[in-house]
Amino acid sequence: MQMASEEYVREVFGSIHSKYDLIDSIISFGMDESWRNLMIRMIDHDGIKDILDCGAGTGKLSRKLIDHFPQSHVTALDISGEMLSFIHDRRIRTVTASAMALPFEDKSFDLVTSAFLTRNVPDRMKYFSEVYRVLRPGGTFINLDIHLPENQVLRELFSVYFLKIVPVLGDRISHSRSYTYLSGSVRNFVPPEKLSGEIIRAGFSLASMRIKAIGSISIGKYIQHS
Repeated sequence: MQMASEEYVREVFGSIHSKYDLIDSIISFGMDESWRNLMIRMIDHDGIKDILDCGAGTGKLSRKLIDHFPQSHVTALDISGEMLSFIHDRRIRTVTASAMALPFEDKSFDLVTSAFLTRNVPDRMKYFSEVYRVLRPGGTFINLDIHLPENQVLRELFSVYFLKIVPVLGDRISHSRSYTYLSGSVRNFVPPEKLSGEIIRAGFSLASMRIKAIGSISIGKYIQHS
């Protein structure tokens, strides 16, 4: 299936920005917080001065990053200015831009993070190449996303919930068709191993991988090697 255009993705998230956090907490049974906390625990604290959070949305992860690295500079980037408007923490710089064309100089960051972004990027390799470009040598990229479980039984159970119940619930609460799109983006997304392979082909090495939530959540930590 062809990926949605960046303009369409911008419209989807712009239409649900005011309810996004609430709905995500409901449909994940509050576990999305624990997944972001795990991302934080996977970060080596030494030498982290400049951090870029791609696909930052309303800033859930960005706020955790600045709280854990108070001496660092955190930049929250998202294609939707409406989503970023919910970030009121003055310690966080917000930038509205495409993840496939990061508006930063080479070797600008020590750490790049993204949560629930990669399945919505029309050209993932372009995004991963951009992350590689803006990271300093030896920098860290931590990526979290959602997939269909590979175990067939768990896959069927997950599919009933996430592909049938979640779209109805999310669309009803948000008064849109956005969650129909978001559940479809999971249905058509690659498994964790393939996603990790794409990131490695962009020049990274895999440092560690965590699989959570019956195989539906992957959190990969990668190191940039120039």
